[in-house]
Amino acid sequence: MPTISFVRMGSCNFSKSKLLNEILSPSQQHHDFFIHRDMESGNVPREIADGLVEISWYFPSGTENSDLFPKPVAVANLHGDIESHWLQFSFLTEISSAVFIVTESISEREYALLSSLQGSATKYYFMVNNQAVTSKETLAFLKKLAPVLKLNNSCVLQKGSATNEAAYVKVLQSAIAAVMKSSPKRVSIEAMAETARQLGIQVDEDNKKCQHAGEYAKEITVHIKDVAKYKREKLRLQGEPWKNLAEVEKELCRMRNQGDIPLEKYKSQLKKKLLELRVQQNKHDLTDSLSKFITGLGRLPPKEKHYFLKWMKFDLDHIARENISKLRDQYKEKCKNSKDDPKMFPEHDKLISASSLGVEHFMRELGQFYEAECSIVQEGKIAESQRQFVHLSGIAADLMLEGFPLELIDGDVSNIPLQWVTDVLTQLHAKLGGRSRMLVLTVLGVQSTGKSTLLNTMFGLQFAVSSGRCTRGAFMSLIKVAENFQQDLGCDFILVIDTEGLKAPELAKLEDSYEHDNELATLVVGLSDITIVNMAMENATEMKDILQIVVHAFLRMEEIGQKANCQFVHQNVSDVSAHEQNMRDRKHLLEQMDEMTKAAAKMEKKGREMTFSDIMDYDLEKHNWYIPALWHGVPPMAPVNMGYSEKVYELKKYLFEFLKGCSQNRSPKDIPQFLEWVKSLWNAVKHENFIFSFRNSLVAEAYNQLSVKYAEWEWGFRKMMHLWVSEKETFIQNQPPDKLDTSVLTKLKNEAQEKLRQEAKKILDHLKQYFESGATNLHLIEKYKEDFRRSANGLRNELESYSFSKLKEAIEIRKGRHKTDAVLSQYKRKIEEKVDRLLNHCRKSKCKLNNDEQEKEFETMWRETLSELSLIPLQKRIIYKEMELHLRRDLENKGSAAWRMLEGARSLPTYKTQNFKMKNEYLKFKISVSAVKEYFTQECWHKTEALATSLIDECNSYTEKKAHCKADYDETYCRELLRMINEQLQQATVQNLHISTCFEVDLKLHILGDAACAFQKMHEEFITENDPLQCLGKLEPQYLSTFKALFLEKDECQDRAWNFCDQCLRPALVDYMNKRLGTEIVDNVLSSEQSAEYSTRSFFQLFVLKQLLKENDFNNYLQYTRNYVYFI
Repeated sequence: MPTISFVRMGSCNFSKSKLLNEILSPSQQHHDFFIHRDMESGNVPREIADGLVEISWYFPSGTENSDLFPKPVAVANLHGDIESHWLQFSFLTEISSAVFIVTESISEREYALLSSLQGSATKYYFMVNNQAVTSKETLAFLKKLAPVLKLNNSCVLQKGSATNEAAYVKVLQSAIAAVMKSSPKRVSIEAMAETARQLGIQVDEDNKKCQHAGEYAKEITVHIKDVAKYKREKLRLQGEPWKNLAEVEKELCRMRNQGDIPLEKYKSQLKKKLLELRVQQNKHDLTDSLSKFITGLGRLPPKEKHYFLKWMKFDLDHIARENISKLRDQYKEKCKNSKDDPKMFPEHDKLISASSLGVEHFMRELGQFYEAECSIVQEGKIAESQRQFVHLSGIAADLMLEGFPLELIDGDVSNIPLQWVTDVLTQLHAKLGGRSRMLVLTVLGVQSTGKSTLLNTMFGLQFAVSSGRCTRGAFMSLIKVAENFQQDLGCDFILVIDTEGLKAPELAKLEDSYEHDNELATLVVGLSDITIVNMAMENATEMKDILQIVVHAFLRMEEIGQKANCQFVHQNVSDVSAHEQNMRDRKHLLEQMDEMTKAAAKMEKKGREMTFSDIMDYDLEKHNWYIPALWHGVPPMAPVNMGYSEKVYELKKYLFEFLKGCSQNRSPKDIPQFLEWVKSLWNAVKHENFIFSFRNSLVAEAYNQLSVKYAEWEWGFRKMMHLWVSEKETFIQNQPPDKLDTSVLTKLKNEAQEKLRQEAKKILDHLKQYFESGATNLHLIEKYKEDFRRSANGLRNELESYSFSKLKEAIEIRKGRHKTDAVLSQYKRKIEEKVDRLLNHCRKSKCKLNNDEQEKEFETMWRETLSELSLIPLQKRIIYKEMELHLRRDLENKGSAAWRMLEGARSLPTYKTQNFKMKNEYLKFKISVSAVKEYFTQECWHKTEALATSLIDECNSYTEKKAHCKADYDETYCRELLRMINEQLQQATVQNLHISTCFEVDLKLHILGDAACAFQKMHEEFITENDPLQCLGKLEPQYLSTFKALFLEKDECQDRAWNFCDQCLRPALVDYMNKRLGTEIVDNVLSSEQSAEYSTRSFFQLFVLKQLLKENDFNNYLQYTRNYVYFI
């Protein structure tokens, strides 16, 4: 950019610096950029200021009407006379686009000095007052200087006696603007330093240590042109490999994509994939730039290391800004060209996100090398003695001690490098000699709301501010507490966690943006003693959404044992009476948070109404702060607002007082305790697979209500298709085999498709009616409507596959039986032929076969006949594994606690041998009065135990009923059991029992464990009864008996009659009686004299109660109250 310098020649009756301040200050927004004699304390005699050159920059805001200059410009100001400070003046003439010389007179001496500038490419202006212009001597020398310095009339800026200061400022501003339009020379700061060296002026950066560190940093950064490409090629471990690792780690906890794979097998596959990814990472060698980076951190002396990190940060920020600026320009061009493919925009968003580069990325890469090596050592792939990166954790710990922030959460993949963070902090604990008690303070806020600036202002930290980089994640910085203050605070350090990137506009369209923000916020709030919620008024809604998800997540995650204090900081509020004026807004905010908390508590079946203050420590009056804007006016040329600093200082004082109180109420954690808390909380966050993907709790509740409705519609669809398939199976079994050709299967498939179309249309109609019904908060889940449509179509495809396979299987069974029937006829002919041959042989040879010889002959014939048949046995299924998959799907939205219980659960059949026993963790209470708590706990204990007993009996009855039918096991049986349990648990009376997720999981495991064994036996009996090979095996004795009877010429009519009754008439009669007996009994009861007692439910219950009174048996009362259904 151009540089404009202002100097003074001789004495001057006005302040040049004050005039410059007016030139650079927009109207109604004055700021003292330069020190001058008319400002407060400005009249102190100069001691060292003469010869000092100050520089300031002007940056336009982009508003044509209010900008003083259209482009950036640097303004330099030399204090003192140029004759006394000719070296500094010579420097300014070399680096400036124009030099403005303030003078009152020009004599022979001044003329001689200025004549030495002949040939200079710099443009010169003379600022003279009216007295100087009227001086003949001054005018004469100005004319003589004109050809020497290439002056014209516009280069003499006269301030006449009639010209006021404001008008003269306009003249000077116009002159500067003219210089900028004339394509002046532009000199960079680096070039200015070189000029200074040539003139013999000392340059601070020429310090040997600074230069050596800068050169070392330049060796790393000089090759970086395309940031995204550099990260792919040189920082390879933190790209796709690290992202894949994070996804596999979360999948290992959430099991979203398990599908039909058995649990243990799927977990084994994921663990194997984790190890493979770590092995792939470990195979990479350190790049040259990383090796130099490690050397710079580990071997440079402390002072050079600090210089090195500063140079690295400076260079990387500069490179990243250039890359992102180019990408944004390209984005603008793409937006202008509407013909561009819309799919290109998300790709461009990802590219902008990938173009962030800082020292933290190099540290992240070291962390990945460290973690990969640790994983390989733990698996025994390499020995501990072969480790190369074991020293890296100590280097990172030293950096933390020196004030460098450590990345806690990698926002690019929303994951914690847990081993790396653990070992770094463990090293830190060791370096501190075990004295690492600390209180944790976190700031949470939407991007660009000034949260990093707030922390930097309060604690003198150096979190990245306005760097132009879209960094994501959370960084922690350590602040040492002075020894004389440690006893008051009760800690040795304050750990400050700064979060970045919440609701970042450039990241909003990226995949899992909601999930990333919500996970990040939940983790850092859970770790904190104090959470500062930074809210600019325009972002208040977004922050409320995030806090609601945090609260909801805390309700679902049982690991949260502490209540973080919540301080709301409302920025950009300048009204001095803001605290009083905004009372209504504060109450409204709290009411909204309470409403969301109640909705979340209801959704999570917490059994009592909960408020925001039950989850977070929040006081409506004390925990709200109204801070004015950071800038006094319109940036970028606005000065810092003093009111901002004053309010931040007040907040800081209050926080320290609050921390003193915290130390009295609870003991601060040391680093090992903090690490355990991080592991526990992060484990809970990784297991949470439902709530984080929503915008807020109202959306989650509305979605959940729709899910419940959809589950009912889905069950109706499944049940209808099950009945239809059962009906068609009966139809197939009654058809002659010769009619079961391909056309029959095609016809049945067409019928199935029509039935599926009708039922699917019902679901879609139900869905449409639901969204038109005006149910609460439907507008919040409008975007999920299409997801449910897809689910309905997916369900149709699933049931289509189920129906087709069942129809095909039924036809195959019927055809298999036909083969068996044909074999029977063939056997009979063969047996008769064999008997005829044997009889003829016996008549001719006059020999008789004994019993053993007859059986031997029959066995030979039997084996020969079976070998001619190609009968395939029916496929045997492992029922309990299928039921485990259904259970996992049923519990997928129940929170992290349920998932961890399933992971640790045994296989279902092992639960059959155990009785269901109540446990303390099945109930949850938060009642302060112990006696009241004990009373309610005992009451709920008994009710919950009775509920479990009733459900177990009801489900066992259903299982027994299904297991005794002659059909094969069907997955709808398991679904029906889960529906029966869920229906009971969702009743209002049950939800008031304070039942925990642990109870639900254990109860379902127990019930399905019993059912799994019964259904497995049912399935095996079906195979035994219907498998063609098995059927033939059962018929062998009958055929042997027939063979012997024919051979001995016995009358077999009676035997055949018994066989016909036993194998044909008996099964048909039993089936008929089972189907008709129930209805016949009901008809008989309703037509008897006691029919009135059974006509309605109320009459029947009255009769039962009278009977109880009449019998007066305590055991009957007990059975009635514990299990009403079983008693009846």
